[in-house]
Amino acid sequence: MNTILSATNISKIYGKKEASTYTAIRNLSFSMKEGEFIGIMGPSGSGKTTLLNMIATLDPATEGDITINGVSLSAMDENGLSDFRSRQLGFIFQDFNLLETMNAFENIALPLSLQHIAVPQIQATVRQVAGLLGIHDILEKYPAELSGGQKQRTAIARALVHNPALLLADEPTGALDSKNAAALLNTLTELNRSQNASILMVTHDPLSASHCSRLLFIKDGAIAQELHSTGTREQFYRDILEVLGGMDRELVAGGRR
Repeated sequence: MNTILSATNISKIYGKKEASTYTAIRNLSFSMKEGEFIGIMGPSGSGKTTLLNMIATLDPATEGDITINGVSLSAMDENGLSDFRSRQLGFIFQDFNLLETMNAFENIALPLSLQHIAVPQIQATVRQVAGLLGIHDILEKYPAELSGGQKQRTAIARALVHNPALLLADEPTGALDSKNAAALLNTLTELNRSQNASILMVTHDPLSASHCSRLLFIKDGAIAQELHSTGTREQFYRDILEVLGGMDRELVAGGRR
């Protein structure tokens, strides 16, 4: 399998004066193969969101380099990064980020419209992706008319419609009830298996994380532990809880020093 993402010795330091700098990510390296479903977990302030923002081309690395689909992010200027982001990356947000003045079809079509794709091709591609996600019957509805689950599926369709190299999900179940959250995770799992979609997901939820094939646990801006799914999802869920419990105990012990 091809390497779709590679982070090499990346650091992110905020602030300019030595006394006021803060290192959010420190000398972190990992790679991701095409078709992997990787989760990023860690306590609040551990650096997981900063890491995702760096991979999403929204926040440049202070040191090191990130390569996505064979392209080095540090080699591009702002215009190049913006074009790369729109063509190579798909985003799934916690709060959907759908435009209320556009119906579901128009929201899904937006990435293609911004690339000036011909209208007939846009129509065919949107309907194909909508069919894949089972939302072909809501395309004329506006976000206010959709349920939470329908909104999230519409958001997934928008993230997939331009066939991105990498799909990034930031706490995608955060605004959903348990039923819709389970449906979303099953959808992502199916996309990963049937479409070979490469997915990188930040989550605090062990149940969501159990759908991944590999987990990176971030602590103090570095990878503290890595966990692979080798058995059933139920066993992986128990393994995740054990790792998180150990990290919590370390935090408590550290606070007592």
